[in-house]
Amino acid sequence: MRSVVFTLFLGLLAFISVGLAAIRMADGSLARVFGAPATAIGDTLYDFDPATVSNIGLQGNGVKAYCQRTENGWEIVSPWKDRMDPRIAQQLVSFTLGSRVEGALPIEKVESNTLGLEDGWIGIWIRDHDGETLSKYVLGRRTAWLGTEAETGETIPTIFVQPRDKNRKDFIYASTDPNDIHSMLTDGFKRLRDHHPFLFYPPLVQSLRIKNRSGEMLLSRDKPKELWKIVKPLELKSDRDSIYRLVQGLYDLEAIRVMNRSEVTLPTDDPSAVDQIAIQLFGQTTETILEIYPPESPGSPTVLARISDRPNAVFELLRNTTPATEDEKAPVALADLPLSVNELRDPTLTSINPAQIQGILIASTNSDNIFIKRDDPKARFEVLLDGEMRAPNETALFSLLKTITEAKVAGFVSDTATDLSPYGLDRPFLSLRFLGFDDTVIQLDFAQNKDGEILAMRAGTTTVFKIDPAMLGLIPLQSWEWRDTQLWGISEYDVQGLVRKLRDSPELTLVYKARTQTWRAIEDGKDRTPELAIDRANRFLKHLTGLKARSWLRPDHEAARKALADPDMVISINAKLINAQGEDAGFGVKQLTVGSVPVGTNRIYYGSIQGETNPFTISAESFELLSVDLFSFD
Repeated sequence: MRSVVFTLFLGLLAFISVGLAAIRMADGSLARVFGAPATAIGDTLYDFDPATVSNIGLQGNGVKAYCQRTENGWEIVSPWKDRMDPRIAQQLVSFTLGSRVEGALPIEKVESNTLGLEDGWIGIWIRDHDGETLSKYVLGRRTAWLGTEAETGETIPTIFVQPRDKNRKDFIYASTDPNDIHSMLTDGFKRLRDHHPFLFYPPLVQSLRIKNRSGEMLLSRDKPKELWKIVKPLELKSDRDSIYRLVQGLYDLEAIRVMNRSEVTLPTDDPSAVDQIAIQLFGQTTETILEIYPPESPGSPTVLARISDRPNAVFELLRNTTPATEDEKAPVALADLPLSVNELRDPTLTSINPAQIQGILIASTNSDNIFIKRDDPKARFEVLLDGEMRAPNETALFSLLKTITEAKVAGFVSDTATDLSPYGLDRPFLSLRFLGFDDTVIQLDFAQNKDGEILAMRAGTTTVFKIDPAMLGLIPLQSWEWRDTQLWGISEYDVQGLVRKLRDSPELTLVYKARTQTWRAIEDGKDRTPELAIDRANRFLKHLTGLKARSWLRPDHEAARKALADPDMVISINAKLINAQGEDAGFGVKQLTVGSVPVGTNRIYYGSIQGETNPFTISAESFELLSVDLFSFD
């Protein structure tokens, strides 16, 4: 018969077995009882859902910090009451979940002080919203181990980590630390404080207010995707790129130091000496205001600042840009932010829509007026030249429209100009007038002031702006610049014959019958028709009748005059002519003369047409096609 003691022993053993089985089923292991085994190399120490993290605690060097996630984001509860840098919260969680084991040592085999786990250690715990501990460990110093990134093969530094969870204290691990977790936790955890004064989502900014010694400016928009406009001090269009630089700059603005208000004596208590930058988001009724105090001295590299939603914090901000390092971009300084009206206003010369232009008048004191018009938005423009409406030079038209719609002013001189004489605008040397199909008229006047600067203004306004003189060079002001590049209205089917004389070559006469597309060639009195390359002659004629100028020149162009006095080629065409209105003008002779001058290893080819005032230039390719050997079969 079994003894009572033996029976009790069996009962206790059964109870223990059932308990262990229950723990095994509940936890998936018996680590709660016997202690967790060493984490395998290549595994991470912790595994939990980062979305459940609600509290982070840190301790080291006599300082304890407690941080909590709220509906407004991460906040530091102690040792300061302030906003926590959300990037550091994210990096702490990412390190805890992502640090990979590269080596493990039983705790009894090492002295903890040699691993930095006594002097200079940092303890970290992370809990969820229910207060349950998700991780608890101590950081030591960097180790001599180097991990390896599986995808790139690059080495990764490691750090000593000792878990302090229940039953996980038996091993110390060398775990990967690619971002140097210690660098974020130095100086009594001061980096936990968000060094960015502003915290916002840029697309949700509705208004920006800037107040400084120059006055106050307000920018706003009605909807997130709408364009910004300057509302105060004047209603002005804003510059998209400058607004982006300002909003992004405020988002990136970062202090070099954050201090407690009680620790700092501010340089002034005069509100008029304090600049302000205020942001209001869609859906909010109040602004977040950054107050920027004057520097201690004119040469001070930094200034102090406060922000309305963090009353306990004082920021030290850079005034001027510092050079960027190889690894990091330069920090944003206050001088990098566009904070004046002229920096933020639209610098585009005009807001004219080319599709709505009906007519253009170019009135210059140094040339005849040029009038360009079209009857409806889908029609082509015509230009008035020599009393006739003609097709304009497409390059000139493109240059004018591109300049007046895309050119930017070089600076703003005044927004209150009523007396125009100091600017020379009472006597403009150039006026550009644009008539829209809706009968609106926009006139731009250009003048030169006594300092030689080119100034401009829109008639009927009081804003004067400075113009880059090079911009005026993009506006064709002379009538010949508006001539069509098509040199003559001759069709290859209307040509009866031509005579070509090349330098150092005999004169060549070609007779052409368009109906049968047959040629007759006479050179130096000799019939060479059998030797003529017909395909080459056809291409020559096609290019000749479609010849275009690269650019028209003024009548007294000296280089062109010299080149044409000693021509490389003269071609006379006998053909049916068409006038500017496209009407039949009968048969006649048109003569083309081409001369050239060397420019380095190239040549510039000048041309003229008999009876025309203005010379022009043609491309080297055109000259080669017109001077081709029509008898060679090579």
